[in-house]
Amino acid sequence: LRTNSIKPNENKSFPVGTMLMVDDWYERLRLSDIIGPLKDRGISLDALVRGMLAYKLGDNFSVLRAGEWLNQAEVREHYELPEFNVKTLYRAVETLGRNRETIVRELQDRVLKLLDLPSTDVLMDWTSIVYYGDMTSLARYGYSRDHRPDKKQVTLGVAQLAPPVGVPIGMTVEAGNVNDQEHFRRTYDQVRSVLKEDSLIVFDKGANDKKNLDGVVLDRNDYLTSKKLNKSDDKVFASFDANVWERVDDGVFALKREFPSRINYYFFSEKLKSEHLASRRRKAERLLAEARAIQNSLDGGKKLPKRFRINNPLVDVRYEYQTKLAAMDEEAALRLLFDEVVDGREGCFCLTSSRDMDAAEALRVYRSKDAVEKLFHSLKNEIEVRPLRVWSDDAVYGVLLLGFIAQLFISLTRYLVEPAKSVSTKFISRSLQNLTVTVVSSENGRTRRHYSNFDELNRAILAEFMAET
Repeated sequence: LRTNSIKPNENKSFPVGTMLMVDDWYERLRLSDIIGPLKDRGISLDALVRGMLAYKLGDNFSVLRAGEWLNQAEVREHYELPEFNVKTLYRAVETLGRNRETIVRELQDRVLKLLDLPSTDVLMDWTSIVYYGDMTSLARYGYSRDHRPDKKQVTLGVAQLAPPVGVPIGMTVEAGNVNDQEHFRRTYDQVRSVLKEDSLIVFDKGANDKKNLDGVVLDRNDYLTSKKLNKSDDKVFASFDANVWERVDDGVFALKREFPSRINYYFFSEKLKSEHLASRRRKAERLLAEARAIQNSLDGGKKLPKRFRINNPLVDVRYEYQTKLAAMDEEAALRLLFDEVVDGREGCFCLTSSRDMDAAEALRVYRSKDAVEKLFHSLKNEIEVRPLRVWSDDAVYGVLLLGFIAQLFISLTRYLVEPAKSVSTKFISRSLQNLTVTVVSSENGRTRRHYSNFDELNRAILAEFMAET
């Protein structure tokens, strides 16, 4: 930190870890060459973006609060910023959003050049993020992964280099009612030009359709995905024999079948079957409770509970409910319901791929898709990109792009810095936030900086900075 704001005989302390880490990655990826030219007059866009990224990895509340944080004298001096109105920051966010495709593609090239990987296998997945407001055309009602079907949302797609790398290289944003099959094409198109030939694209069955699979193969890449079970799959599972199928894990058996254009990997898991049966039993118990509530109302001559009625004054309905509970005991009723909800697919699933591999390898690779779920958790709960409270499509794109870049810095740090490899985003951020500089000013105008609160993690992350200090 510079020290122009420090008066004689005054000491000031400030957390600097996230600021220094962002500066380091900003320089190593030469982001100034990408973002700097997007704004040629007024306050430096580079300085504003660096500040917003550091804030996002620290306190991270809103664009408004980021503006207040950046306007602190010590922070402005670090980024060489004049005092500015928060509207400047809003415009900066929109500028990023308008140029998101250029920024992401340039980042892809720089990241892959930095890592110099022998292969570029990719995990892809999609999620939704709640949006508060109605000023953007992206906000739509849809299937909510945030468990808020009452709120509008946008959908977010991510492409991430497969473990052990785990670095995101693609991000797409679509309207909240866009399904995974459609969104797949948008996310895949963003990364396909930087993938090496024979890359393996891993995704779940929500994005599995013939057009998507054919597109991957046409690019001379391979896919691995889960498939929806059909009647022919049921026949395969009906012939399950633990002595014939290959044991690929504890209680997990597999059967591999080859077809002209694909290979199916059928799996039966004893543990998964137990979990499915427990879930089916809970469903049967809920159905029984509903039937019992209806029967009790009929026996007592009461109105049905509200959840079973149509509550609309313009709709005239006469209910004629009759349950089977009067003719059977509760145990028989539960057994009937349980038989109804059990479909014979408990514990069964099928993976399909254009690549020939061992069944155990196919299962291991598909399970690695959980890495994307962890990335989404980090983005939503630790980088905190949700809920969205912005006013335009470009602002939505810009805010999510800032979150993506912040996550990229964390993921690169986790991959390249040994002590950070198994550390969550929250604890990496906390360690960096703990690092403090105290600026001591004397009457002769000289200043000294004292760094404190080092630990193994922030020392390793900022090793180059410490070597130069």
